[in-house]
Amino acid sequence: MAAKLYFKQRVMTPGPTSVPEAVLLEMAQPIIHHRTKQFQAIFKELSERLQRVFRTTGPVLSLAGSGTTSFEACQICLARPGSKVIAVAGGKFGERWQDIYDAYAKTLDLTVIKLNVPWGQAVTAEQIRQAIEQNPGVSAVALCHSETSTATACDVESIAAVTKETDALLLVDGITSVGAMPVEMDAWGIDCLVTGSQKALMLPPGLGFVGLGPRAIQRLTDVKPQGVYNLDLRRWLKSWQKNDVPFTPPVSLIRGQRVALEMIEAEGLENVCARAARLAAATRTAFTAMGLKLCSSSPSDSVTGAFYPETTPAIDDKKFRAGTRDNFGIHLAGGQSGRGAEWEGKTFRVSHMGYVDAGDTLAAIAAIEAELRRLGHKVEPGTGIAAAAKALA
Repeated sequence: MAAKLYFKQRVMTPGPTSVPEAVLLEMAQPIIHHRTKQFQAIFKELSERLQRVFRTTGPVLSLAGSGTTSFEACQICLARPGSKVIAVAGGKFGERWQDIYDAYAKTLDLTVIKLNVPWGQAVTAEQIRQAIEQNPGVSAVALCHSETSTATACDVESIAAVTKETDALLLVDGITSVGAMPVEMDAWGIDCLVTGSQKALMLPPGLGFVGLGPRAIQRLTDVKPQGVYNLDLRRWLKSWQKNDVPFTPPVSLIRGQRVALEMIEAEGLENVCARAARLAAATRTAFTAMGLKLCSSSPSDSVTGAFYPETTPAIDDKKFRAGTRDNFGIHLAGGQSGRGAEWEGKTFRVSHMGYVDAGDTLAAIAAIEAELRRLGHKVEPGTGIAAAAKALA
């Protein structure tokens, strides 16, 4: 592999994603102590920029950890002990949120209502409404806006219109939507919105962000913490109000995230989302032209997934993705499996989030087509590129 380092490497996986050079340079700056006014000034600016990306005037907490860390924190801190919670799953990550509630069910005396939808399909507002009506006493609804494993997006705005008329807080996994797709936290009435640093926000893994709406903040006041310490959002909120954090933060990541958000604002969040939408539409058009079946009937604009074509012999997932990586420098993600479906080895995924442009996308499509042809898929050379170029034009 060392002999091929002259290839430009394009990380087209839906996390971690590529990190801009300006962000890498900022993270290479000398470390500073976090209990200083210098750090607090940087952290204050970061928090304000996060509020603008989340489209909220409320607090956006910066937790040390992954998106999973942050979503687990909001799940356990915002559910009323002794209540019912609805956890929606239509893919691997929705199933993870169900598993987290299962893990805390005894400690918090929770009844976990599991609302499952077929992989590749989106949960609807009506399904959420029915689930709440059929299960009196629901205190929280947890779901994915963009289910990364199936490249599927749901209509969070219409779902929020349902939950805000009830006592149930809406907890949204925006890990592959915030910064890549339109998400209006305040305008839609999302109670808690979570994302991670390593997706559309163009940073290495290590930071998770939790946006809290008024109802969520009130719930933190009403509910006493049980079985939680580092993940107690009350601690993080109290420190946030002083432009600080309760525990030692990843200082270099916080500095880098501030620069990455500055880049997003310079381009304009609406323009960033429009770019992701164009790249996603072009990719879906190219895959369809190449004879590939898309994973989702309600596709996300942050990531596109497709099934491998039926060939004899079958396309080998590991050989295919190793080929795009070693021969073209294109890094793709494979499929995932869970309780709802077995997609590992059957699908692949390409990202449109963050530091990616049309050139990267066209290069990925060309590599995908070439490797599929090499492994036996019959498609005319240039089919994908032609379709994508036409869509982009």
